[in-house]
Amino acid sequence: MYLLHIGKDIVIDENEIIGIFDLEGLKKTKVGKEFLENIKEDLIKIEEKEKSLILVKKNEKIKGYISNILSVTLEKRCTEKSFS
Repeated sequence: MYLLHIGKDIVIDENEIIGIFDLEGLKKTKVGKEFLENIKEDLIKIEEKEKSLILVKKNEKIKGYISNILSVTLEKRCTEKSFS
């Protein structure tokens, strides 16, 4: 089990991650805007700056974390751990 630090004191199990997305990119598309609107009840905002969305599935429930860490940085952390 690998834990991924996504901001502040929050770490999540990488096995629970569905996807890591660039929030600005999502907000620029109609589908992305609709998706964010549909899951807004299940979003947890970690910091004021919004750079990425991390979708996780835990106990058959999907929730999203909005992080101030860039999506490419989070993805790099996942990849580096996988190959160590």
